[in-house]
Amino acid sequence: MSRAPDSTRVRVRGPVITAGVLLGTGLGGFVDGIVFHQILQWHSMLSSILPPTDLVAIKVNMIWDGLFHAFTWLMTSAGVALLFRAGHRAVRDGSVAWSTRSFAGALALGWGGFNVLEGLVDHEILGIHHVRPGETQLAWDIAFIAYGTVLLVLGTMAIRAGRKDVTPFGPALDLAPTT
Repeated sequence: MSRAPDSTRVRVRGPVITAGVLLGTGLGGFVDGIVFHQILQWHSMLSSILPPTDLVAIKVNMIWDGLFHAFTWLMTSAGVALLFRAGHRAVRDGSVAWSTRSFAGALALGWGGFNVLEGLVDHEILGIHHVRPGETQLAWDIAFIAYGTVLLVLGTMAIRAGRKDVTPFGPALDLAPTT
């Protein structure tokens, strides 16, 4: 049985933040894959290890790009599922609080975390590809990581600021049946 949220109930932001981080990770990965891999064709997942100079190398890179896109799809799907679940809990019993700043911050946190981790691990530590290979590849890689770092900082700030404006669904938006 559902009931309207009461003003004394503890409301958590964790489910909304977790959903936002997963969505941000997936969306950041999709932008990377779509823009850098497909539209600009600057690199593929293994292009520094296996340069796409012949059909076999291109096919192997495409398989790894596909696995990368499968990962980003899974992150995005998990984020959507968790966001739906959080919304259901917010409507059902008011246990999940909503904050646009916290959610937007979580999206930025996920996207920035993706950029920093992918930039450090794939570009610098493993060296399997670079944002834009060539003479200026280090500058492109550093810019990618720096952009991710900015997103991490802004995301964290937005999540913290969202503590102040967290509100549950009010009576006007309460879709739960009353008894």
